[in-house]
Amino acid sequence: MIHTLQHAISREMCDYIAINMEMLRVALGNPPDPTIKNSFGYYGPIFLESLLLHVQPIIEKEINKTLYPTYSYGRIYGLDSVLKRHTDRPAGEYGVTCCIEKKTNWPIYFEINGKVQSVELEVGDICIYKGIEYPHWRDPCPADRHIQVFLMYVDANGQYSSWKYDRRPYLCGET
Repeated sequence: MIHTLQHAISREMCDYIAINMEMLRVALGNPPDPTIKNSFGYYGPIFLESLLLHVQPIIEKEINKTLYPTYSYGRIYGLDSVLKRHTDRPAGEYGVTCCIEKKTNWPIYFEINGKVQSVELEVGDICIYKGIEYPHWRDPCPADRHIQVFLMYVDANGQYSSWKYDRRPYLCGET
């Protein structure tokens, strides 16, 4: 199950998110992403937690499920950043990757039933996928800057429903 929606997030909203990501990066002193070399990432900033709620009805309609939001994460990739092949933890039962800013094409790859599928997103496009089932990755980033946002959900009636809010008392809370 891979669903790609074009223009799911307006260009103006993407610009707003990109400004917020850059301001957050500068305000924090440009700390490195703890998992990816040459990138900046941040868990659960308020402007992405609100985006998580804002797009939830779109995601629910597309996959025909009632969802609980779990968490958001924003990342500014730098040149040669690599997203290693991985699957998501239970809080990422349904992942949504959102292209916020790009300078060149840089597909994400999914392995589904032994077959590799690539997805190229334009600014404002989103891709919905089963994060805990499908391994996914990206090759080295060919640009000096690429901003991607990740919104995570679980099926409200499913086996991972206890991960609502990523087991925090509320969104934007501490883990």
